[in-house]
Formats: sequence, structure tokens, C-alpha cells
Amino acid sequence: MLLLLSFPAFGQFVFGVKGGVPLSDAFDIARAPSPAREFSSATRWYTIGPTAELRLPFGLGIEFDALYKRLSYTSSGSTASLSFHSGTTANSWEFPLLLKYRAPGILARPFVLGGVSFHRLSDVKQFTVETFQTVTGDRKSTTSDPAELRDKSGQGFVLGAGLELHAPVIRISPEIRYTRWGSENFLDSLNIFRSNRDQWEFLIGLTF
Repeated sequence: MLLLLSFPAFGQFVFGVKGGVPLSDAFDIARAPSPAREFSSATRWYTIGPTAELRLPFGLGIEFDALYKRLSYTSSGSTASLSFHSGTTANSWEFPLLLKYRAPGILARPFVLGGVSFHRLSDVKQFTVETFQTVTGDRKSTTSDPAELRDKSGQGFVLGAGLELHAPVIRISPEIRYTRWGSENFLDSLNIFRSNRDQWEFLIGLTF
């Protein structure tokens, strides 16, 4: 605790925003063994959220982000008596805590980073429409606990590299970031649909 309290004495806090696009899909979907069940990813391709960093001497820094993604997928299938279609959405928040090192430079400073990340799903919703072959009309249902949902939280490790560019007012920091999650949030009973544990992203940070 004394060490943390002493950081501001020789460090500097900077704040900003970080956003970008995933370079890998949020879900890993294998070919179904039969047409009885099919999945499709409909995730929106963006990431955004606030970022804060404590800059320390010797090019070191401690960064904390809160990054938001919108996850979405659909599934459909049929049996002898009915066909169904469902759509699932969820809010995904990731909280990376990272140690960063910047190489010396004046206008541009290459950097590497590594650390841990925690994530949490919220507002999970699945809407399903079932159509029966022998009954007129559809049956509709909504749930916050879809069958594919295994866990709403998780953790993993992070590695990344980028370049910090110094502009007159702000710092611009493009980077490539890799996260390896420890477990899947979503996994279906047939093992053809699951969360992708390998996550690649291109991010740009703007700090002041």
C-alpha cells in the first residue's frame, strides 16, 4: 500500500479513450454434423472504452482499460415436428491491467505490454421462435440463460506491441493486442459452437 501511495510522487497519470476493431471472430464455429443445428456469428466489429495510465520513470507504465464489445449470434435448426430460429445478444466488458515499457524516442516511441485481463458479460438475452409442423402459429420465448451460456465471467493473459506518436496536444498509440482467455463463455452441447479463446485486436489509444 505504501508503494502504491508513493507512485504519484514520481509518476504521472494520463487519461483518454481506446478503440479499435477485432482481428479475430468472437466465436469459433465448426461445421455441424447434420443440418439439425447451425450457428452464425453476428458480432459487431468494434471495441471502445476509457483508458488510464500511470507513467513511471525509465519508460515504464501501468495501464488500466475498460473495453466494451457487443456480442451477437444466431442459431437455427429443425426436427421432424418443428423448426426454430434464435438470436442471442450480450454486452461484454473487458478490464485489462497491463505493465508497459516504452523505448526511448522523441516523436515516436515503440512499446510492448503484458498483463492480465478480466471480462464480464451482462444483459444476456436470447429470443427464440419455434414453428410447429402440425400446429398453426409460432411459439415465441425469451430467456437470459441460453443453453450455450457456460460462464458470464473469466480471465486471461494479454500481450501486445505498438507505437506511441506524439502530437502537439495528444498522444496517439496504435497497437496490436493478443488475449488468451482461460475458458469459454459460450459452448453448445454438440461442441460446434464456442467462444474463441484466442482474441486478436487492432486498437488505437488517444491520451491527453
